Amino acid sequence: YVEQRRSSKFNLDLTQNGFDGPSLELLRRGLNRMPRRVSQAHSKRAGVVLPLCNVNGVPCILFEKRSAKLRAHADEVCLPGGMVSSETDKSIVGTCLREMNEEITMDNIDDVVTVLGVLRCNWGEVHHLVGVAVTPVVCYLGEIGNADIQPSADEVAE
Repeated sequence: YVEQRRSSKFNLDLTQNGFDGPSLELLRRGLNRMPRRVSQAHSKRAGVVLPLCNVNGVPCILFEKRSAKLRAHADEVCLPGGMVSSETDKSIVGTCLREMNEEITMDNIDDVVTVLGVLRCNWGEVHHLVGVAVTPVVCYLGEIGNADIQPSADEVAE
């Protein structure tokens, strides 16, 4: 009985309702249990959003395709996000939400976004790969099947 309870306790089944209250709570708890290992501060910091959502009841991740006009990473598929602004951003979560708001506009986006947690990693390792310490923040956007999503033409192609 104990083994069965332990194995079912962490079973994330998205086949019935997509992301729902219990599955989001399971993800939030898992993110909060991850060990935090920050080796050192970095001068170049950025944040990206891992935007979970449902499209007509099907669990999805919302990606963007960067505009061809951008000088860095033009026409690449990516997650919403960008560099930390030391003048306006109070936290990495604030950076992520600000950048996502700049890149995609949705009705009541500030009201529907639920921050589930931060994917924790060794920033030093990430910094060596890309030259920037990138912090991924996991968010839930809700059901977006009928949402009017408007990408910013300056930054996002689709």
